[in-house]
Amino acid sequence: MLAGRHLRNTFTDQGFAQFKMRSLGERYNKLHRLVSLRVGPGAAILPPEVTRIHMDFATSFKNGHMGAKKFWRENLPRLKYHNPAVPMIVNRHNQNQKKPTLSIYLRKPDASTPAPETRSQPASSRSNLSKATPPDADEKIITVDMTEKHSSHILEFVLAETRAVPLKPTKEEIRELQEIDAMARQAEVDRARMRGLREEKQREEDMLKRARAAGGVAEEEDS
Repeated sequence: MLAGRHLRNTFTDQGFAQFKMRSLGERYNKLHRLVSLRVGPGAAILPPEVTRIHMDFATSFKNGHMGAKKFWRENLPRLKYHNPAVPMIVNRHNQNQKKPTLSIYLRKPDASTPAPETRSQPASSRSNLSKATPPDADEKIITVDMTEKHSSHILEFVLAETRAVPLKPTKEEIRELQEIDAMARQAEVDRARMRGLREEKQREEDMLKRARAAGGVAEEEDS
């Protein structure tokens, strides 16, 4: 009886720990997604001269496309978050023999032609349907070959060529980053506790089986 009661208590403790871990995990994931989008490499304000940005690279890493893909996944979302009005078009394809390129469209400082009312803004594509378009009359293009370049080097090029202003985390964002770090440490503690509870549960189940077998209970249940 005591072993059974102890086992039930272990189940209760394990259930509470699992619920706590789920709640903590959900909050961690939500906060981490929000803060990661706002803070980090790529968080910068582009000047008004930047009219659009275009990326062209393959869906796989082969032939030097890894850095381009990492920049697209990790840095471009932050750049877009802080510059929602700037079109950022991504053209993906399966042609790894092509060089991965990033094109920055800039308004010419001495352009005599007025800016068009609308510019070409095709939707991003993973089927090679959104290739870079020629610049408008008031634009110029700066293009970088991203082959074999690390995502951090691609970002440095973009910031330098556009003269974008990197953003430092606010006090609130620093607090959120500290909270994320604390939650990650707590999650590790909770995982260790869960491992201990599972091991304790297994030991008690084994003890209960041995006790039943020793008392002949197992044979009665099988008959």
